[in-house]
Amino acid sequence: MKWEELLLKVADEPVFRTGFFAASGESLPGLRLQLSRWTKAGKLIQLKKGLYTLAEPYRKVNPHPFVPANAMKKASYVSLHSALGHFGMIPEYVPTVTSVTTQRTFLICCGSS
Repeated sequence: MKWEELLLKVADEPVFRTGFFAASGESLPGLRLQLSRWTKAGKLIQLKKGLYTLAEPYRKVNPHPFVPANAMKKASYVSLHSALGHFGMIPEYVPTVTSVTTQRTFLICCGSS
C-alpha cells in the first residue's frame, strides 16, 4: 500500500485499526511492515498494537480525547471524573482521560490532553 492510498482511506477517521485494511484484502505482514515504517518516519502514531492515528500534518480530523480512549479498550467507557472535568463541572484540572471497564485492569499512558 502506498501512503496516498492510506490517506484516502483513513484521512477522515480519528483512529484506525490494522484489521480495517486486512478486511479489504491487504497482505497483513506487508501491511504491518509498512505501518511500522510510517510510524518510524513520523507519519503515523501508534496508540497500541494494531491501533493508529495519523500524525498532525496529515490529519483532517483531530480526534476528541475520548475517542482513542474508548478505542484502546473494548467494552470501556470514559470515567465520571474525566467527563466532569471535560465539561467543567468540577473545579479540579483533569489532565488525562481515564476509561473504566468491568474487565481486567489495563493501563495505557498516552500523555496529557
